[in-house]
Amino acid sequence: MKIILLLITVLVSSLAVTSCTNDEGDNDLDYLAPNDEEEVLLMGTQADENKD
Repeated sequence: MKIILLLITVLVSSLAVTSCTNDEGDNDLDYLAPNDEEEVLLMGTQADENKD
């Protein structure tokens, strides 16, 4: 009985480990610099001012 429980535990843990993969490549990440955020906020405020 202990052997069966051990095999089930190993099977479930191996499934959990193999299912946790990161499918994103290194080149797929989008890095956002702090200056980029400031530019987006600035463009948003300028657009709001132009609407008024």
